[in-house]
Amino acid sequence: MTIIGLSYKIVLLTNRKDTMQNTGTFFITYFAKKHKAFITRKGQYDKPDGTKGKSFTSKNNTPCLVYWDLDADGWRMATGNAKVRI
Repeated sequence: MTIIGLSYKIVLLTNRKDTMQNTGTFFITYFAKKHKAFITRKGQYDKPDGTKGKSFTSKNNTPCLVYWDLDADGWRMATGNAKVRI
């Protein structure tokens, strides 16, 4: 099986906000401390009503991405190393 698409790490997303906003939906995979496992979610950078997501670096130098989770219909924050597929 071949997967075609773009992949970024959160570290690179801070410079690619325009790319995230223009593409609409994406799949994000990261390690969730709450579940103690890797999870994959379908999301988008902006909420459908126009509210904006964001990417930033925490005080501990950890990359973070706040995105709208389309499956759970709520905001989520991925921290650390994550893979985003468009």
